Amino acid sequence: MSLPKLNCPVDLILAAVNHLDFLKSCDQVPALRDEGILRQALYRYQHFWLPLAAKHGQSGTLEAPLDIAWIWHCHLLSPAAYCSDCVRLLDDVIVDHSMERNEKARKKSLQEAKLIWQNEYPDDPFEVELNPEAVIPKYRDGRTDFSYDIVSAAGRQKEFGYQVEIKPSFFFLLFLHFLLNLMIMICNINLIYFLMTPIILCLFMQTFCTLFNWFFVFFLSAILDSNMCLSLDFFLHPLAYKADMEKLYGKIFNHDDSAWREVFNENFANYGAMYRGENPAGKLFKLKSDGILGMRTKSAHLVFDRVELKAAPNVSGKSKLQICTATNSKQVGVIAKLKGSERVWQEKSLGSVTFDTRNVNCLKFSLYECTGWAFFGSKTLVAETGFDFLSVIETLPIGQSSVQELSTPRDSNLQVCVDFKVNISSVKKGPILLFLKAGQYERAIMPENLEKLWGPIPLSRLPPGTDNWCEVASHKVLNHRGTALFTCRLIHSLPLMQSAVHVFCQDKMVAVGHLIGTDQLPIPTQVSKRAAAVTLNPRAGERAVLIKNHKGDWAIVVGRWTGYRKGVPGVAGKRGSRGKRGVPGSPGTLHLKIWRMETGYMQELILSYDQKIYSMILSGAVVDLKAGYVLIEDNCDDVAETLALAFSISLLHVLCQPRPKGWEPYKSTQPAVARGMRNVTAIPSEDLAFVMAAGFLMSTPSNHYVRERYGEHACAGCGGGGGEVEINDFADIDCGSIGGADNGIGDDGAMGGGEDGAGCGGCGGCGGCGGGAGCGGGDGGGGGAGCGGGGCGGCGGCGG
Repeated sequence: MSLPKLNCPVDLILAAVNHLDFLKSCDQVPALRDEGILRQALYRYQHFWLPLAAKHGQSGTLEAPLDIAWIWHCHLLSPAAYCSDCVRLLDDVIVDHSMERNEKARKKSLQEAKLIWQNEYPDDPFEVELNPEAVIPKYRDGRTDFSYDIVSAAGRQKEFGYQVEIKPSFFFLLFLHFLLNLMIMICNINLIYFLMTPIILCLFMQTFCTLFNWFFVFFLSAILDSNMCLSLDFFLHPLAYKADMEKLYGKIFNHDDSAWREVFNENFANYGAMYRGENPAGKLFKLKSDGILGMRTKSAHLVFDRVELKAAPNVSGKSKLQICTATNSKQVGVIAKLKGSERVWQEKSLGSVTFDTRNVNCLKFSLYECTGWAFFGSKTLVAETGFDFLSVIETLPIGQSSVQELSTPRDSNLQVCVDFKVNISSVKKGPILLFLKAGQYERAIMPENLEKLWGPIPLSRLPPGTDNWCEVASHKVLNHRGTALFTCRLIHSLPLMQSAVHVFCQDKMVAVGHLIGTDQLPIPTQVSKRAAAVTLNPRAGERAVLIKNHKGDWAIVVGRWTGYRKGVPGVAGKRGSRGKRGVPGSPGTLHLKIWRMETGYMQELILSYDQKIYSMILSGAVVDLKAGYVLIEDNCDDVAETLALAFSISLLHVLCQPRPKGWEPYKSTQPAVARGMRNVTAIPSEDLAFVMAAGFLMSTPSNHYVRERYGEHACAGCGGGGGEVEINDFADIDCGSIGGADNGIGDDGAMGGGEDGAGCGGCGGCGGCGGGAGCGGGDGGGGGAGCGGGGCGGCGGCGG
């Protein structure tokens, strides 16, 4: 029997790309989730749009306004119902639809449709305000007659755009072309269910490619992405779809997801393509622009025109009034030194300075009594007072200048008071400074089914009767004035294998970060352009955090520990032969990739732990992990998101850094302070404020925990908080304690005493030099004879 050929008249590649753009535009309008808006659009769709499109759209499909376009889209996803409804409501006319037009053509078609609409329906608006409070009752409550519940379908479809939002595979045209060919192949071999199960195409493709060893070439993470888009795009061209289905199978199918296992006897799931939870857009609070501006430091140029000493103790000799900028009581810079016996100084410019609240917060006035002459003279502090000038600067609008006449408060002890007149010119905004004030971790039960506790984080359900015990801490984040602006909550759940970051402004949750796994991200072997794609490699110990704000997904951060190396012990020198240099161990460092979802920008960072640098430069911010300090630049308004990013990076450090073998939570990981006279090189994680705040010593779903619980070859990151762990090659992650960085060649006696030598080998990170005897000295002695006469080679990894 000859197989039917599918000559598809639709450019599905172009349609898929345009379809994604359409879904994105709908996702950006939260009102399209409101039932009143949807029912209003449904009425407009049946009574205005379909008759209009049937009458005027046969020569070329018209572009609908967004609310109607969304209802039309949802109706088209049930092809049999759509064709049936069109035939019944429009006298046997099936209105065609197209996703093949580019942006310019769509705008032109939209204008044409608007003119036709205004001519046909002069009393009814073409576009309506998409605001639930502005719904027109006669449209919302009007009668409609469809065989398919389109409003319910819209409720189901509202999440689809979010499911494909982080899949860059859509835009790899090589993949789309390959997928299209497979779709046609499936049609040609007469798999009758292919359009009933559009998402089966991905796993069919994976199986097909694996057989031909093409697995590494193509992007296969598409259960909910490209193949679905291609199949849905076929539905969105109803005349072409109807003709092809009737030609192939004699009837039209609605799409259904039930036949995959029946046809292929394989699991439906695939990496990076599973359900991602509900769209978080609108579930988090948005910081207002004026609120963000109030968090910023400010600066202005000050010119002092008049200074009067209103009250001060009597000075027998010459007096000098010194004006300085200061931080609290600490002097920063001198503005002016006013001398003479007068109590009033008045000139055009007595002194000037740029007052930047990033560095200083007050003015300091100091009255000195001067005696003697020149180098033989002396000065004595008589009285001192200060003025909180930060409050003056930060109450002035940006760009505004002002002349202020001010007075210092009267000091109850020194009885000094100063009046001064100052010109303040052109107030400028500066960066935001945030300082971590860490809280304590506590154990608490956090039910996984309460979104008000967790925020927009998709969580699996634990077995009945299982309590979700978590490690929870709340940390304050202060601004440059010492005011608590944010509260950051860290949560670690071993039952859920989930860690989360919550950022609150007052009592409003404004940003969230949580672990995700290969349920949402593809693995590297699934992509053709690895540098451009967001991937996760659990076998290499990679972990990923998804950060969300009021708009939805804000960034994805993937971290892994790289450069970890066991030390190789040196060979002890013997009489007549030199010792062999040991290879130093390395504690490694954190390697990060940060994808910004809105811009598509990817930043790659390898933290400079080996150089004892614990700060990093991010896009629009600087984070100091050790000092617990964040600087957000004056052109960056993503304040809460950047704070969530700082904690997410710290969380990845906690989850990825190797621990000593057998380490248990709440115990220190720090190695011995010294070996002989040499310091042991290790990352001072317990001295890094952000890392400790992220739970470094707590019970967390870290790579170390996974390895200790599930074995040497286990890896985390596969379940993304779903509690799943894949047993795979764990590479060399977490394979013992951290080695040192010394060269391993020791001078005579450099190894220290035998007791110190005997302790070597216990850490496991040096390659097991075995202690003093292993260093060539039978008693572990440090002398030349004990080391074989040639000097101890050292263990390398332990810093010896």
